[in-house]
Amino acid sequence: MNSKIIGIVILVVAIAGASSYFLTKNDSVDTNLFSSQPISQNEKISLVINTINPPKSIEDIEDTYKVASTSGAGRTNLYVHWNQLEPEKGNFDWRATDIMMKLNEKYNLKTTLFFSVINADRLGPFPTWMGNQALGQTLEDETIRVLDSILSRYENIDYVIFAGDIDYHFQRASGSIPTYVEFFDDVYTEIKSKHPDVKMGNSMSLENILNKAMFPGGAFELTPKLEMGDFIALSYKPTDTVGDIDRTPEEAIDNLKQSIEIFPSHQLAFFEISWSTSDFVNGNNEHQAEFIKSSLNFFEENESKIEFFTIARLFDKPKGSCVSQDIQSVEGSGFTSNSFRLERVDEYVCNSGLIDINQNIKPSWTEFKINIPK
Repeated sequence: MNSKIIGIVILVVAIAGASSYFLTKNDSVDTNLFSSQPISQNEKISLVINTINPPKSIEDIEDTYKVASTSGAGRTNLYVHWNQLEPEKGNFDWRATDIMMKLNEKYNLKTTLFFSVINADRLGPFPTWMGNQALGQTLEDETIRVLDSILSRYENIDYVIFAGDIDYHFQRASGSIPTYVEFFDDVYTEIKSKHPDVKMGNSMSLENILNKAMFPGGAFELTPKLEMGDFIALSYKPTDTVGDIDRTPEEAIDNLKQSIEIFPSHQLAFFEISWSTSDFVNGNNEHQAEFIKSSLNFFEENESKIEFFTIARLFDKPKGSCVSQDIQSVEGSGFTSNSFRLERVDEYVCNSGLIDINQNIKPSWTEFKINIPK
């Protein structure tokens, strides 16, 4: 399997969460379908809040928050990409993040920040004014500067993930891990000195770790080299390397249990946990609901070892809208082309919501609400 293609596919997933907010929107969300009665919230249970279509207004975005607020989740993710936040050095565009953070505060949601220094197969994306970057003093200083600016502006952020799916990044360049560890430690030390209550870590893809046997004693042991920070964040999809669901809900829960065995000395945080209902990738409503219920039970049984547990996402999105248009096409037939994998990424992600694009509640939405530990 071409590792570059796989890296590109995972990069799409990482970026997809960030691109769902501020474009244009076709239809508004009817929040009258959902009860607005205030309920208790669990700040360790997180939900990625997205709109069905790109929103036209703040009101469109807030409609999704009204729905999410009925669930009992007390946390959400804020996706920030450097190239969008600071298009010119020292000139920050806070408009989008200000809207999201004001809504997070209004609806009493703690915030996990994802900041893109590494995104699967590549560094960045960085602003054009930064030019080509490599791990080193310059990038270290700039990262400290911008993270300090974000955390000084938003007191509601208490967790930071500033590198995503680093297992994909370093599976092809394991020799550069010591350089990254030094980079991470230096940034960590400086940020903690300024913001001591903020916890910092990286994210890895649990299914990739298991599919590639990167765990201790595996054929390609890598994870022990990547243990750093206050916690290790994990994304998870019950898929094979192509992108099809190849596990039962019971087997998927066993995977979550394996993560505790893989990282026994670190706190874990589950950054994006999902199950698609698209039959194109072998998904369905019944299995999604079963997985959501069982995964929350897993959280409750292991809460002392888990910083937070995030379900991705609230709403489905229209077919064709979950793969970045910036992905370069790889020509060829069959598995030599990336179109096969990108099609599966789009199908999986677009159908991983708890409510469908027609605003019909899936069984998983009910299971999510009634199984959040109080």
